[in-house]
Amino acid sequence: MTDKVSFIKQVTKALGRSKMIRPTENYATAIFDDRHLASANAVQAVTDADSMSASLIEQMVQSADEAGWKVHRTDNFEESAELIVSICKDHNANSVLRSAHSVLTDIPLDSALTASGAVLEVTEHSSESSIQQIQKSKSAAFRADVGITGVDYAVAETGTVVLHPRAGVSRLLSLAPPTHIAVLRPGDVLASLDELFAIQRDDFLNGELQGSMNLISGPSKTADIEGTTVTGIHGPLEVHLIIIENNKS
Repeated sequence: MTDKVSFIKQVTKALGRSKMIRPTENYATAIFDDRHLASANAVQAVTDADSMSASLIEQMVQSADEAGWKVHRTDNFEESAELIVSICKDHNANSVLRSAHSVLTDIPLDSALTASGAVLEVTEHSSESSIQQIQKSKSAAFRADVGITGVDYAVAETGTVVLHPRAGVSRLLSLAPPTHIAVLRPGDVLASLDELFAIQRDDFLNGELQGSMNLISGPSKTADIEGTTVTGIHGPLEVHLIIIENNKS
């Protein structure tokens, strides 16, 4: 097959269909009836995340534990900072890199980590960074013993943390360090991937969709080598999920 039409015809024939189904003229809204419905779906997803936060967190705890996260529940910001410092000390972390997520500035984290003796850096990588800045950001990620991020969303159904790489949130931050700590708050947790994709769809239609997203469901694993599951091959060997039960300090 040398062109798209011929390829689609071949697939149509293989599926036993006599007619090729063509996309609608306005393919951008093909999934939903219109932009208003797409927006309504996204609003409902966010509303449910807030109104059902308690039950969604309980489901997230169970799913994340099954996925291989080390799950911690804290009552406030100060307790969260103390826990993060404790995890870093347990891993003898000398170099710690964190994202610019707002939850990490709400927590008194920087002062606590600095007081513990760790060298803390905040990722500054962005789409406007120079080649030298990007290289510096990459080096920092691979040099770090622990990477700390907030979350953009979490998915209760699968125990998944969602990160949108952008200014202050490098893709490597959750991939390169051997230990990743993710921090989430009530309202961050969506029921399922359906709600996540509804929000993504609305962002796309509004021109606000981020370039990519990382879906993290536990530590890195692979079973490509002789069918044996090995942890920590393509990413962190150990991942911690800290759930702050109370948004207030």
